[in-house]
Amino acid sequence: MFDGWIETFTNLLQNPFFLILAIVFAVIIVFGIIKRLFKLALIVLVAFVIYIAYLVWTGQDVPTSLEDVRDTMKETVSSSKENAQETKDAVEEKVEETLWEKFIDFLTGGKD
Repeated sequence: MFDGWIETFTNLLQNPFFLILAIVFAVIIVFGIIKRLFKLALIVLVAFVIYIAYLVWTGQDVPTSLEDVRDTMKETVSSSKENAQETKDAVEEKVEETLWEKFIDFLTGGKD
């Protein structure tokens, strides 16, 4: 099934023009991959520098080992979960209060 394709591909690569074209395409693809990886590495580096600057600005200890970073991240995630739960509870309570007030206003005809 692939024998015809392999022969055609081999014949194309024997032609110097197509060989140069294939090399140029391969270089462009490799360059594009390296460029994207470089951008990703640069973004990660900038995020890390911002994180370190934040720690220094808030007066927190800058982690010196991977375990310190992991512990700090766990603390941050757990405190974020707690803050999110508190916010959710406060919003639910406020919505319930507002709906109850609107319901009472509706039943009384909007009179205070």
